Amino acid sequence: MKKLLPNTFLIGAQKAATTSLYYWLSQHPEICAPLIIKDYAFFTRPEYYNLGISHINDFYKYDFHNQNVVLQGSVHYIFFEDALKRIYQYQPKANFILSLRHPIKRAISAYRYAKKFNYESESFERAIKLEQKRLQSTDIRKQSECTYLHHGLYYKQISTFLKYFKKEQLHICYYEDIRSDPDRVIKEIFDFLSVDSSFSPELKAMNKTGKVKNKIFQKIAFGEHPVRNFIVRKIFRKLIPDEVRKKLRWKVIDMNTNSSQYSSKDKAISQKTLEHLNYFFKEDIIKLEQLLDKDLSHWKQ
Repeated sequence: MKKLLPNTFLIGAQKAATTSLYYWLSQHPEICAPLIIKDYAFFTRPEYYNLGISHINDFYKYDFHNQNVVLQGSVHYIFFEDALKRIYQYQPKANFILSLRHPIKRAISAYRYAKKFNYESESFERAIKLEQKRLQSTDIRKQSECTYLHHGLYYKQISTFLKYFKKEQLHICYYEDIRSDPDRVIKEIFDFLSVDSSFSPELKAMNKTGKVKNKIFQKIAFGEHPVRNFIVRKIFRKLIPDEVRKKLRWKVIDMNTNSSQYSSKDKAISQKTLEHLNYFFKEDIIKLEQLLDKDLSHWKQ
């Protein structure tokens, strides 16, 4: 089989329904999108990227059947300029899909997600005070998963993207539309990718943040305990294929997640912090409206 490189990238934003989008796209017969390569941060993580570009070829060998679209996704590609540089080096004519969400709601959801998987130990207010320090950390996971505000500066990130790629290479959709009219959103993406837009995938919502049913089980399954790490790295990874392990992980997450949403009684953010965040995002949203010619006034409330 010839060397395969992705020619289409789902690049973010984090907690903006990208897992659902990837799953829907993966069902299309003209799109090669193995689930194992979703959020495999090849272009951001040095330990992956340093293996060489041919390393990514292996992920596609069982799923590639001459499809025109070869998809890969990582919600942090839009956030790290180095990732965009690296993609440009190998695929300067690639297509990109970006999903955007109300930046404050996205930040809160990302915080809850980090708490859910034991990445975050601080309160939301304390975490955003630590954000600048975390951005300067050499720990990629800390930069990726525990920086909640700067991920919502979409104008800044898209402006960086446009240093390397043309606007026509980027398709932008919105979390609110994915929730309210998923059929239209997915058909518009199919049109953008020049595949059959009459195909109707199963539009199942994936990777909802939700509430953890059993916190002890969650900590054992996704914490950093040495025994857990030994079992995963030395046993599971050797005995269970990557694709099966990825699907099993999603099953476990779904099984231990309550589908009910956080209620107004769940204190996530104070009024003072909300005012601070509105101020923090205001200028970026105004610039984004001008760049995209899109009314985003509902993000300023």
